[in-house]
Amino acid sequence: MDLSSKLEKITSRTVPLYALIILLVIFANPTYGSCFVGFLLVLCGESLRFWAAGHIRKNDELTTSGPYAYLQSPLYLGSYIVAMGFCIMAKNPVIWILSSVVFFLSYVPRKQEKEWGRLEKMFGEEFLKYKREVSYFMPRLDPYPEGTKHPWSLAVAIENTEHQTGIAVVLIALFIFIRLL
Repeated sequence: MDLSSKLEKITSRTVPLYALIILLVIFANPTYGSCFVGFLLVLCGESLRFWAAGHIRKNDELTTSGPYAYLQSPLYLGSYIVAMGFCIMAKNPVIWILSSVVFFLSYVPRKQEKEWGRLEKMFGEEFLKYKREVSYFMPRLDPYPEGTKHPWSLAVAIENTEHQTGIAVVLIALFIFIRLL
């Protein structure tokens, strides 16, 4: 991905996210305890994202393997867990509440509408059955019985640029850790 492609991703919808991250770091008041607990959540959320990114084959098939066998949106749930972890690290409940409201009342419904329409158009009844049986955020206790059995792939995770997200997550955590000093 060249610089112009990366700059295209900076939109009126991503700028508030970047602003919240900057504010979170600037107003961070971390303790060793908050960093420990928060960083554990960050690791869990990014692990879920990395697991999901190694399974998703965008536009090629309806992904129902790995974490997608348990919930429709492991990437978004992982992102939310990462954000919650950052807010705990920074001891900033205000940004956590603000980001939660924006995430659940604006971002998720908009993404659902857009993605569900696209997936229904591409995969028809196969997607509709999956959507009925697998929750968006509440994981199933048992895997989706009609799910595919693709193994996790590092190459697919890299193709989905999750390594870049992982680097960004580590850098944000590092900036919050630095505030301890």
